[in-house]
Amino acid sequence: MRPGPVRPAMSSSVSVLLMLLGAVGVLDAAIGAVWDLAVLFAVVILVGAVGLLMGISRRRSVTLRADLAAALSARTRPAGESFDQVLDRAVATYLHALEEPSPPTA
Repeated sequence: MRPGPVRPAMSSSVSVLLMLLGAVGVLDAAIGAVWDLAVLFAVVILVGAVGLLMGISRRRSVTLRADLAAALSARTRPAGESFDQVLDRAVATYLHALEEPSPPTA
């Protein structure tokens, strides 16, 4: 199985659409005085807001080749680490090797 790009559980456009539909539903239910339906639509708005907030990441996204993503995924299983931890360590090791002065050649 080839891992594809990592995508958030709910895209921001779906979250906004849920919140918009929920707002329309709350207004309609409130006008009709159907309070249990208004609460249900308020929960839909809350789910949309949570989905929108979960899509916001504090980390920059990095696109990896499929073979590199598969190799990193294979390393997460035996070590019990998350994909992000293995990726952080791999990038840090690579940067350390770049910053290390190379030995003089004779």
